[in-house]
Amino acid sequence: MNGKTFETLQAMGIEDIQDIERYSTRIEGDIDVLKIYYHRHHGEWFAKSRKFKFKRLHKNIKVNEGLVPYRATTESSPYYLRAVAELDQLVAQEKQAVDRKAQLLEELAHLEKVVSHKIEDLKRQIEEL
Repeated sequence: MNGKTFETLQAMGIEDIQDIERYSTRIEGDIDVLKIYYHRHHGEWFAKSRKFKFKRLHKNIKVNEGLVPYRATTESSPYYLRAVAELDQLVAQEKQAVDRKAQLLEELAHLEKVVSHKIEDLKRQIEEL
C-alpha cells in the first residue's frame, strides 16, 4: 500500500494504516463521528479503535416553493469525505484479499475431493482385475 494513497488518514495521525479492519460512521447533532477499528493482534484481549469527530458545514439552500426563501441545512466536511473515501478503498482492498483467499481454499477443497474420488475409483478398478 502506497503511503501517498492514504494522505488524509496519515494527516489524521493514523500510522498503522495496514492494521485497519473496518470503520463506522454516524451523525451526532452537527458532528460526523468516524470510528476506525483495528485488527486484534495475537495476545490482545480487545480490538483497538479510534474515534474522530468532524464538524458539519452549515449552509443555506435556496428553496423554490414555500414561504421561506432559504432553508438551513448541514453537510459533511470535505476532509471527512476524503477520509471515508480512503477507508472505503482500504477496506475494499482487504476484502478482495479475503475473498481471494476464500476462493483459493474452496478450489483446494474441491481438488482434494476430486483426487480422493479418482483414487477410490482406481483402487476399485484394480480390485476388479
